[in-house]
Amino acid sequence: MNFGHFPEMHARSRPQAPAVADPRLRLNYGELDRAANRFANLLIRCGAKDGDRVAFILPNRVELAIGFLGTLKAGAIAVPINWRLKGVELAAVLDHCQPSLLVKKSALTPEIPSGFESRALTIEEGSRKGSFWSQLEAESPEFASVGRQSVDISNLLYTSGTTGTPKAAIHTHGMRATIAATMVGRFKMSANDIGIGVSPMFHTGGLSVFANAVYAGASVFLMEKWDLQEFVATVKREQITYTHLVTTIVVDLVRAAPDLFEYHDQTMRFTWGGGHSADSGLFEEYERRLGGVFLQGYSRTEGGIAYNNPADRRLDIHGYPSRDNSELAILRTETDEPAGPGETGEIAFRGDGVSPGYWSPERPKLSAARDEWQRTGDAGYLREDGALVFVGRLDDMIKTGGENVFPAEVAAVILGMPGVCDAAVFSMPDERLGQCVSALVVSEDDDLTTEKVEAHCRASLAGFKIPRRLRIVKSLPRLGTHKVDIGACRRLIQNQ
Repeated sequence: MNFGHFPEMHARSRPQAPAVADPRLRLNYGELDRAANRFANLLIRCGAKDGDRVAFILPNRVELAIGFLGTLKAGAIAVPINWRLKGVELAAVLDHCQPSLLVKKSALTPEIPSGFESRALTIEEGSRKGSFWSQLEAESPEFASVGRQSVDISNLLYTSGTTGTPKAAIHTHGMRATIAATMVGRFKMSANDIGIGVSPMFHTGGLSVFANAVYAGASVFLMEKWDLQEFVATVKREQITYTHLVTTIVVDLVRAAPDLFEYHDQTMRFTWGGGHSADSGLFEEYERRLGGVFLQGYSRTEGGIAYNNPADRRLDIHGYPSRDNSELAILRTETDEPAGPGETGEIAFRGDGVSPGYWSPERPKLSAARDEWQRTGDAGYLREDGALVFVGRLDDMIKTGGENVFPAEVAAVILGMPGVCDAAVFSMPDERLGQCVSALVVSEDDDLTTEKVEAHCRASLAGFKIPRRLRIVKSLPRLGTHKVDIGACRRLIQNQ
């Protein structure tokens, strides 16, 4: 079950069908498969062996699609790396995965540690330029994909940790196919769909936008970086039908001038995503502007998903588990016993769509049994109807004066205030309470004050849940994956 077989099948039946594009280049399925075959042949000629890692320090672009699929075809392991990493952060990831070959933009040359420069292929600005393309042209477009079992590793995704070296979550060929099949089925995708890849492919959401298209025989347009004007123009020009977006980008789209969206041929069928708490009105306004439905859900780099159904989407839940992908349970934090309906515990998964563990040079094989529950570190509960409600990270839980507070609960109340468009809730050290609830609030209302936010919270929350430290800001600090940078948030509160 080599996931690289899917573009090969589409190339045989529909070679002229559009497959992947970016602002510089477009490939149909015949061209994509031949280019991936050339890259696979290049890897074999360079001495790549079964299980070798191939790193890609690239933004979303056609070359990343070619290299990712070619790596899988050759039986090697694809490793998309956050191209924003620099210095010691980048060196630590490369030292960890030890790629036999890496592909990068030529502009990144000064950032590549000296020990890896000899293993690098470069991509120049413009179309089909650089050693990546010149090497490809010398290879045969024919390649018989290496046979893979469902448990064989297809790729690694590094988690977006904020301290230390991120961990490399293992994705297997079976896991890649299971996730794509589940999402294609849940979202009723077909070869007629056209995706837009905004989330980077080193992120599980961005990789799924691409992988879902490859599985279904659909096409995908890749954006190198977030640009609001370019995104809206591309959605209109390419007649985009689906995408994945983090909440940060949804905020940008909703805050933009309404006349930017004044076109009547809306083709967007669905958007899935999330990332942090937001008022339901935000997603409803997004739907009015872009079209289709916004499907809030729960997913993670290590696998295991729950998503709403397009036909009856709801914004007060985080989706329904899909046994086609994995089994979901809520486990009591003190024991492995399942929690009852409505009882908050730790979200856990097991099954085909769940990572078997983390890769390491010392233990490159699988590290977890398929039938073991994998605890996520996230808190949530299941409603009577089986819907999942995500509450927050267990390690983000604020312990204040002997009481437990989940930041998402407080953030939801703040986001319900008129004029508030974003918020982050987190802990700060407190000499008396141990920790105190703190918040940064983003508002377009210049008259909003911390006193008004506190009064609004007091009307809906118990006293111990009301933020004791508050600050109104223009925007929230973000990590490279657009997630809120809690460390930077704490520094803003500390320095006010």
